Amino acid sequence: MLHAAPEQQPPPKASGHAAILQHMPVELLHYSSVYPEVADPSAPFQLGTMMKLAVAAAHGDQEIADECWFIVDSTFAKQTKAGDFGGDPMGAAVWLGEFSRSVLVIQQSPLAAHFKDRIEALKPALAKAMHWMNKQRSRMLFEDRAIPDRLLSEAQAYLFCGRLLDDPTLIKYGHGFLDSAMKTFRASDGAFLEKNGTDSGYEAASLVRLQEIMLNVPDVHLEEPFAKGIQWELTHIRADGTVLADGKPGLFSHSKMIMGPEKQVNVGEISLALLYYHERANDAASLAAIERLQKHYATLAAATPTSPPSR
Repeated sequence: MLHAAPEQQPPPKASGHAAILQHMPVELLHYSSVYPEVADPSAPFQLGTMMKLAVAAAHGDQEIADECWFIVDSTFAKQTKAGDFGGDPMGAAVWLGEFSRSVLVIQQSPLAAHFKDRIEALKPALAKAMHWMNKQRSRMLFEDRAIPDRLLSEAQAYLFCGRLLDDPTLIKYGHGFLDSAMKTFRASDGAFLEKNGTDSGYEAASLVRLQEIMLNVPDVHLEEPFAKGIQWELTHIRADGTVLADGKPGLFSHSKMIMGPEKQVNVGEISLALLYYHERANDAASLAAIERLQKHYATLAAATPTSPPSR
């Protein structure tokens, strides 16, 4: 007697940004350092864990999401009376942008009710952090005026926290950071100029931040420059998966998702930028480029001997 195959269960209901993350190919996220296997609570900011939290929420995976939320609690436990976390404002802004992005995803996910009370309980601490950030705003705008991926991370912190806290002033300041970042965009070819240079990793970091803003801030309409930026990125990934070198502003990237033996090549951030675009636009070229890229650098990493631990 033949038995019918068990009925395929539909994925848990998600919308907006959460739905995009829900449909991303998990195996490609696992290769990227945006999705760490193990969280390290001793590290000052857990950026990759915040993405893992967002992805877990999008999939309705309460167990993993709860594990990731531990990092949220441990980070806010380090908050000082002034509102900072003991580090520089740029690092705090990047983390606040990542955290608030993940909270917005949670609110669009099957775990919205599960995390509702925890999110509400953190709002006073989040407001305190943004009050401290406001005192650093001029410094960040000046010091990061030629670093678009940082400006876009700072825009995320203000725009997303402004949404969560229903604070129009924070949202206004966020648009100011976004406008400053777009001043570094070269419309002729789609490159974001990082200290007057170009680099695939820096470009990808900017494109990730920009897409996340576009997914969560309805009045941001930057699809045309963004599409040019993606095309710039795609033209810098060769048929064999290697990434073309360009006018790098410095030897090593300061961005947070560097991986692989060639530290100038930010495989994680490039993968995430193209994954977002693939899911948003059903762009086959982006998915093919990710597969070439990851295959090449996985092969390269496997062929590179590891150094013995120092004594």
